[in-house]
Amino acid sequence: MVLLVDAGNSRLKWSELDASGNISAQQALAYGERPALAAFLDLLDAYPTVGHITLVHVLTHLFADSVQEACAQRGIHLHSVRSVARAYGIRNGYQQPTALGADRFVGLVAAQHLAAGKASIVIDCGTAITVDALECDGQHLGGLILPGLQLSADALIARAQGRLSLSFEQPTIVADSTGRAIGSGCLFGVIGAIEGICARMQQTLSAPVVRILTGGDAEYLRSWLHGDYLLHPDLLMQGLAYITEQEACTSC
Repeated sequence: MVLLVDAGNSRLKWSELDASGNISAQQALAYGERPALAAFLDLLDAYPTVGHITLVHVLTHLFADSVQEACAQRGIHLHSVRSVARAYGIRNGYQQPTALGADRFVGLVAAQHLAAGKASIVIDCGTAITVDALECDGQHLGGLILPGLQLSADALIARAQGRLSLSFEQPTIVADSTGRAIGSGCLFGVIGAIEGICARMQQTLSAPVVRILTGGDAEYLRSWLHGDYLLHPDLLMQGLAYITEQEACTSC
């Protein structure tokens, strides 16, 4: 059994990959006040017989080194996915390919297969929102990064030195209280940004375009977006599964 693991900024997410290539439902654990490494070590304890982990993360070198050491001590083969210039059918569009977040690279790998020969836009709605343009032949054109929904709200509240409150409940375009005005403003600001960025990106891509939503806020934001967006909360798990299979074929 293989564990597919995504260590993000706020949560640890994982799925099991069996010998037949089936992926279990994605599970997630918020770090809260605990360090990400503690959550990862708890995961290892919960799967004492795992022999292989395919990992993508956006954390520090210290986290990466500690994870490598922990896996080595337990006899677990660890494959940590990094962004490269070209791999798994993707040609990285960044001037410095390694500077592209590894999670974005894995998302592109998954999107290339989900889009089935069409160009795609990958929108990852996490702590930050990333939007990446991918041609049908696997050429990544680049992308944008903007604050996520909660991060946008936190920045506004922090700037007001805690004097303001907010509410994401019953959002409306004509709010009747400051709390709802902030919550609704952040929500519709993010929605407008996603829709506007996608419209502009489509002009640079071959038609037709598949827009793919993933990340912790994807399902919530999908309900407010206009147009067709494919919801794939486990997109990175699908990308990690494909990478695991490709690596296994390479080593045969």
